[in-house]
Amino acid sequence: MLEVIGWRGFIDKKTLDVADENPKTTNEAWEAVAPAWDRNRDRIFETTRDISERLVALVNPRPGQRVLEIAAGTGETGFLLAEMLGVDGWLLSTDFSSSMVEAARRGAAARGLDHVECQVMDAQSIDLPDCAVDAVMARFGLMLVADPSRALSEAHRVLRPGGRLAYAVWGIPDANPWIMLLALALLQSGHVLAGDPFGPGGLFSLAERERNVQLVTTAGFTDVAVEELSGAMRVDDLEDYWNFQASISGPIAVLLSGLTSDEHDEVRAAFRLTAEPYVRGTGYELPFRAVIVNAAR
Repeated sequence: MLEVIGWRGFIDKKTLDVADENPKTTNEAWEAVAPAWDRNRDRIFETTRDISERLVALVNPRPGQRVLEIAAGTGETGFLLAEMLGVDGWLLSTDFSSSMVEAARRGAAARGLDHVECQVMDAQSIDLPDCAVDAVMARFGLMLVADPSRALSEAHRVLRPGGRLAYAVWGIPDANPWIMLLALALLQSGHVLAGDPFGPGGLFSLAERERNVQLVTTAGFTDVAVEELSGAMRVDDLEDYWNFQASISGPIAVLLSGLTSDEHDEVRAAFRLTAEPYVRGTGYELPFRAVIVNAAR
């Protein structure tokens, strides 16, 4: 199994020249993978559907309410909730990637969700007046925001008194082989990932319970609760999974796109080795764990 200490060792800035990411670079990475997210939207959503359903249950939407989803990607979690708001309700689906927003717009139109609006918006600067919505929700996006404290303060500002916040982020690396296998294969092959996955905007920047409680409380929320939800991604074909993850995983996808054919083969070989402990029957089961936070305004 993976170990957090081992992962941290690979990215220690004393031994690796890891470049810091800036908002422009991050946005470019997600713009680059947006078409793959659009093509694979059902697979991405269904793999962790339980987490989306839990977020919706915590928000507890009712007909006629107004809900904001931040860092929504292609929008599937919000669409699940939108159906519960009724035609008199309103969902604002937002993302800082214009291509993701366009994909969400197509998804809403395909479902006939006329009461869903999709906008390009930075979670750190929400373009809504104070007390404008009944709930704010985010699925696997808040940890990618450069300043989550600012985003949470904005979420608090736009929520009405008594409104609910619910978001999911990825837990510790050791509990998330679904993504760590590919990252470790790259690192073991000598390729440097940009940015610090534990630093601001990193995939595991909000993996610890205490960090989330501190941020949410400081932003002014009350009735804060944190839980974990675990599962596993079933993989029948490792090559198919490689192609899938390599196309949707933001900065990893960008790094892979710049490798030569021989370098790809080397990383693929390392990936197959790191996946061996997760063989189950004729396929693989790659565990994941999410941290789910909910609180009141």
